[in-house]
Amino acid sequence: MPNAATTERNAYKWTSRGGIESELNLVAEEVPLALIYNGEPFSVMMVSPADLENFVVGFSLTENIVSVWQDIGGVEFVHSDKGIAAYISVDKKSSDALSKRKKNLVGRTGCGICGEETLEATLAKTKQVTNTTRFDNFAIQRAITSLSDTQVMNHGVGTFHGAAWADCAGDIVCVREDVGRHNALDKLIGVMCSELDKDREGFVLITSRASYEMVSKVAVANIGLLVAVSGPTSLAINTAIDSDVTLIGFARGGRQTIYTHEQRIIM
Repeated sequence: MPNAATTERNAYKWTSRGGIESELNLVAEEVPLALIYNGEPFSVMMVSPADLENFVVGFSLTENIVSVWQDIGGVEFVHSDKGIAAYISVDKKSSDALSKRKKNLVGRTGCGICGEETLEATLAKTKQVTNTTRFDNFAIQRAITSLSDTQVMNHGVGTFHGAAWADCAGDIVCVREDVGRHNALDKLIGVMCSELDKDREGFVLITSRASYEMVSKVAVANIGLLVAVSGPTSLAINTAIDSDVTLIGFARGGRQTIYTHEQRIIM
């Protein structure tokens, strides 16, 4: 059955045994979301239309638009045939800083670096993690094993990326999904910062590769461990080294590769 982030479309299925047959196919919704801060357009992101409040909070934090989620005074969503507009009110300090950044950029399915004009400004965003919590390999493996089952929206669709928060025992506490991998992580960070116990220890798992942006986002949230099902990029590894994030890739099938800061892992 469709949910807020899926729809049904007619399709034709071909198999070598049965030929062609018509069927209703469940597909992911993807809509443009315009982010407008204090009346000023900032960016347009392509997103799954679910958990948008979480996305706005997480995006605003990880893009360094606000320092803490409480700097967001309110969010109003306006729906139209063309997409969704999010009217976000932020405090004066955040608004003044934002006015210095480039606006009206278009992001492709949660990819790209929004609102930055120079490479120097982009790389300067990386924060230093102070969290020193250590994690057992078996707890990490436990979370990896159960990750797929927790992706409710992805069942029967196969299009959604997932980002999950697991506790130190490897139990998955919260999952957010989106057609964009960056979006899924922003939604997770948004709900973690604004709704969950901020003192809860744990780590993040993602169903995608680990790029520079993914490492940068968890560093902003002071998360010390990022576990990716696929591999990392070289810039992601360098960023993880500099920001003191433990980065694990290829976490699947009873194995994982630790790329940085292995001291956080109890082997």
